[in-house]
Amino acid sequence: MERGRRQAIVMGGSMAGLLAARVLSDHFDHVTVIERDRFPEGPEHRKGVPQGRHFHILLKRGEAALARFFPDLAPALTDGGAPVVDIGADMRIYQYGDYKVQCATEACLVFLSRPFLEWHVRQRVLSRKNVAALDQCDVGGLITNGDHTRVSGVTVQRSPGRGQETLEADLVVDATGRGSQSAAWLEGLGYPRPPETTVTVDLSYTSRVYRRTPADLPGAKAAYALPKPPHEKRFGALFPMEGQRWIATLGGWLGECAPAHEAGFLQFARGLPAPDIAAVLPRLEPLTDFVVHHFPANRWRHYERLARFPLGYLIVGDAMCSFNPVYGQGMTVSALEAQTLDDCLRERGDGDLSELSRNFFGRAAKAVAEAWLMTVTEDFRHPGVAGTRPRGSGVMNWYTGRIYEAAVYDAYVYRSFLQVLTMLRPPASLLGPRLLLRVMSGGRGGGRRPKV
Repeated sequence: MERGRRQAIVMGGSMAGLLAARVLSDHFDHVTVIERDRFPEGPEHRKGVPQGRHFHILLKRGEAALARFFPDLAPALTDGGAPVVDIGADMRIYQYGDYKVQCATEACLVFLSRPFLEWHVRQRVLSRKNVAALDQCDVGGLITNGDHTRVSGVTVQRSPGRGQETLEADLVVDATGRGSQSAAWLEGLGYPRPPETTVTVDLSYTSRVYRRTPADLPGAKAAYALPKPPHEKRFGALFPMEGQRWIATLGGWLGECAPAHEAGFLQFARGLPAPDIAAVLPRLEPLTDFVVHHFPANRWRHYERLARFPLGYLIVGDAMCSFNPVYGQGMTVSALEAQTLDDCLRERGDGDLSELSRNFFGRAAKAVAEAWLMTVTEDFRHPGVAGTRPRGSGVMNWYTGRIYEAAVYDAYVYRSFLQVLTMLRPPASLLGPRLLLRVMSGGRGGGRRPKV
């Protein structure tokens, strides 16, 4: 450990904050995680993670990044009951007007609840000797040196009615999510606000947890129904998770929202693009009530574009960029950002943090850009989605539409697409000559059609 790096503070104790704290514990003498909520003793929901009651996916690239910091995590998750699903062979996916071919792939994902994953990660991070948690504590703002060129700590309030305290640090990391105050705080210190790119999707979804048995979904371990824009906007997911449970999530773009009551939820399911989920739901035993979440827009705050930025400060996770949750990229991008932070700190083993923000934001933007391109390009298939279109998105949508059609029959095309979907390969790999030929010829053969 570089002895010049004494104290680090992470604001926010969700996945992005915990991963940042894990990285910093290798490079600083002491790390403090500040969280507004109370940290529960077990895998329980927290008020500060409203989307935590809905489905979550950790993509393969994110799983690999987590293994770098927690080698025992994946076995612990599966030993704890989290099912592993080959989404090519075991998941019934209806997308762009038809079912994808079923075939064995390398896209074997661990399906689990957000509280279950976060609890396992939190246990491992907070058990490190140089990491401390300060929960049920609000951050009031940043403290800096006299000319505001360096962030030197934060002000906190441990409980209502008590005065504010000052905590000093050599590095402060904002992992407070979409509600981050960093842009306003920086503006108050005389820095420009970061440029923002916003793509409004007006996504709403309703979830409920059910008891799971092997006979519920014959021939598959999960089901996912996605719309074919422009005429369809609804989606539905029936995903397994630990505890022999299903989570069913129904929702849609641009104001389509499943009602939070039995009759309306089932009626909405009957209007999904495919019948699988609607056929199963009436037979399942509910374990929870309905919960609803609204996601207004993809939002990327471009800190990498700022010419001036204070030393000793970073922003990670949803505080920097938040994605449409339908595509399951958020936790994976947070894991990649943690990996990037680790790389940046290791390269400057002398303890010098003067170039950290420039290096980190520049590199993290590359991981964000890859996920952003896949997410918002797909969102723009829906008329009514508003915002800045990525360059070439029209051509990309046309070509990926051909991929979706070929993946109904061609296992090679589908496997190649899943490599990109799980972020193991970049979107540019979809333009390889062999794949391009098969896509444009409308591939036939190499797998089996799902039985409905």
